[in-house]
Parts: sequence; structure tokens; C-alpha cells
Amino acid sequence: MSDAQSPSTKQRLRIGFVHRFDARNIRSWSGIFYFMSRALEAHVGEVVYLGPDDSAGTKFIIDNTARVNRYWQRITGKILATDKNRILSNRLARFFERRIQQMPCDVLFAPVASVEIAHLKTDLPIVYYSDITWAQIVDYYPEFTSVSEYGMAEGERIEASAITRANAAVYPSEWAAESACKDYGAPRATTSKVSFGANLTDPPSRAQALNRSLNGQVKLLLVGVDWVRKGGAIAYECLISLLEAGVDAQLTILGCVPPAGEGFEHPKFKVIPFLSKHDPEQRKQIEQLFTEAHFMLLPTRADATPIVISEACAVGLPVLATDTGGLGGSITEGVNGFLLPYEARGNAYAGKIRTVISDPKTYAALVTSSRDEYEKRLNWNAWAISMRAIMEQVLNRKIDPGYPAGSPETLEARPQTAMEPTEIADTLAAEVSIS
Repeated sequence: MSDAQSPSTKQRLRIGFVHRFDARNIRSWSGIFYFMSRALEAHVGEVVYLGPDDSAGTKFIIDNTARVNRYWQRITGKILATDKNRILSNRLARFFERRIQQMPCDVLFAPVASVEIAHLKTDLPIVYYSDITWAQIVDYYPEFTSVSEYGMAEGERIEASAITRANAAVYPSEWAAESACKDYGAPRATTSKVSFGANLTDPPSRAQALNRSLNGQVKLLLVGVDWVRKGGAIAYECLISLLEAGVDAQLTILGCVPPAGEGFEHPKFKVIPFLSKHDPEQRKQIEQLFTEAHFMLLPTRADATPIVISEACAVGLPVLATDTGGLGGSITEGVNGFLLPYEARGNAYAGKIRTVISDPKTYAALVTSSRDEYEKRLNWNAWAISMRAIMEQVLNRKIDPGYPAGSPETLEARPQTAMEPTEIADTLAAEVSIS
């Protein structure tokens, strides 16, 4: 195919955003859809919102699935089916097929939309984005033990079909990308790792982020809605260990409350049950907590890729987290934080903090490199530029039959790791603009 016939990589694309919820709503998927779509508009092209699907037929399926689940759970103690089921998937496929006909697009972008695309019939290339696979969900999160064998099998079918349908599968961590390849046969040539950005409408300047010192009390921050899953007890142990070692420390928990009567009380321990980013005054309180903290603690028991890591790096806040799930996709050891073994308790976290704060220059360097990670890759501009490269790639593959789209030779020639499209040309990287 001649160059004259090939689409220009400078051409702004029409990107069909596929999801049954409203991607324009800042509350959808914790705001991630909203920030993704804004970044795509800035760096890739026009976003065509093909959802939401508020139709009576889809609502009927969702409502009756919930009704059947309540009945089934009373009888068997199990949930019969999750939202990953063929009835809903087929319904959504027909909905989006009609929408695509009404609103022409160049490429489809389907974030966490396995149900939407698993049975979708279209000639348009699909870029699928998710932070976890179904195989990882059922083996990782204990609450899924209550799903019936039928529900598990349905979820597996949907996931496999979605990944097979996609022309490119993209994940924010090597952990999830490797599962797509190993558990579902996704070609390594079309499976990529692109990190999440930070959901901040007004990120601090670099100077503001680096204006952080160790003078006085060491302030720790944990953000999460589930005390147990986020490792609240380990964070509390870290505080007590630091205090016993003579370090003046304080721990603030934002988003959850520790269980009563279990001894989680101390003058240096503060709990803020909830603050909303959508309330201007409460958002200022959140920003102040991030700005005043010296370390973010995330001793989580199970997580895919918490967006809060990117947000912490935006303000130059180093993160100490569990080496589990997809956290390694956001944390570079010794650069923007540290990953500790799953078995590590509070004294191990405290020990790492004591080592870092023993030399103010070491801490200052960690703050600087944390912000550097945000500016380099943990922001939505960098994410969108990488997504643009992937979308251009799948469009070229679609029109050029000579392009090696996942042939065995191509896979054998690839290194056995997921691709990292953020390592694209310097001319693209230069487009990333951070205030």
C-alpha cells in the first residue's frame, strides 16, 4: 500500500467511547473515564460518546439479574451471575452497533468494557483498556468466592471474547498485561502497558510539589474506603512502631473508619471518614492532606492499580505500598516509593521510613523523583499520547494486510514482556505539558 493511501498520523481521529455508563460523568469509574476522555480530546481527536445505555431493555436485564441473584443467594448462598453474562452482553452489543451506525467513528475505545464488546459486531478496530482480567479477579478478591460456577464460567467467556475481539489490549500494569497474554492468549505484539494518570483538575506546579521538608513531625497518610483491604491495621502498626522508636509521627486515615473496640486509638492517629472531591471546600481539605503528608501508606491486601498513587506523585508524595496486584505498574522501586512484601507488617514500613528520613537529602531526592514520575508517565497527557500511538497502529493494521498482526513469527521475535508505548519518540513525549 502506498503512502498516499495510508491514513495520516497527524489526522485527528473520531474515537468512539464504548461504555454503558456515561463517560462524561466525573463520578463514573472514580472519574477515570472523565479524565481519559479529556486527554483523548487534547491529544488524539474527537471523542464520540456512544453511551450511556439507559434503555428500558438494558435496565430490565440488569434489574432482573439482581432479582434472580437475591433469590438464588437465599437458596444456595451463591450469586448466580455477575454483570459479565451473555444476556446483557448481547443486549449491549446490539445497542452499540446501532449507535456506531448513527455516529460514525474511526476507532473504538472500550475501557473496562468487556461486556460491551464481547459480542459486538463491527469492522472498526477496538482498543480495549482494563486494569485487571477476570482470571485475576476470581483468584485475587475473596468476595468472588460467593459467585456460582455458572457465574464464574460466564465471566470467563466474556473476558476471553472481549480480549479476542480487541485489536489492542492495554493495561496500566505488567501484572494485568501478562495475564491477558498468558490466561487469554492475547498477542504480545498487541498487548501494551500504559500507566494511569492522576485525577486532578488542577495539579500543583512542580515548585509547589517540591516544597516539602522533614522539619518537625513526620506525617503519614492512608486513603481508602475499606479498612481491612487497604491494610489499615498495618498502617496503624507503622505509626506505633515509629513512635516507639522515638520518631514524632502522625497518621491520618481518609475514607474509612477502623473497627470499634479493637484498640485503634491514639492521640497521633486521626480518622476522617469521608471527604468529597466534588465539594470545593472538601477538595481543598484533601489537597491539604496530600500537601502536608510526608509519606503515603498503602499496605493493601488486594488492589489492581490504585489511582491514588499517581495523585500522590503529582504532589511529590512518596508511596510505601504492598508488592501485590498491579501496584508495580505505578511504583518504581526507590524512585517514587517502595514496594514491601505482602507479609510485611507495620515495623517493616516504619523501618523503611526511618531509613529514608535519616538523611534529609535522601528524602528530598525521593520527593523530586516522585514528581518526575508523574511528569514522565503518571499523568493523563502522557497516557493519551501513548494511546494515540496504539490507535494509529491498529488503524494501520486494519488497512494494511501486510502488517504483522500477531503472527507466530512476530510473537516469537518479541521479548516476553508487555510493550511499553510510553517509550515512544521524543517528539511525542515533548508534547506532554505539565504546569
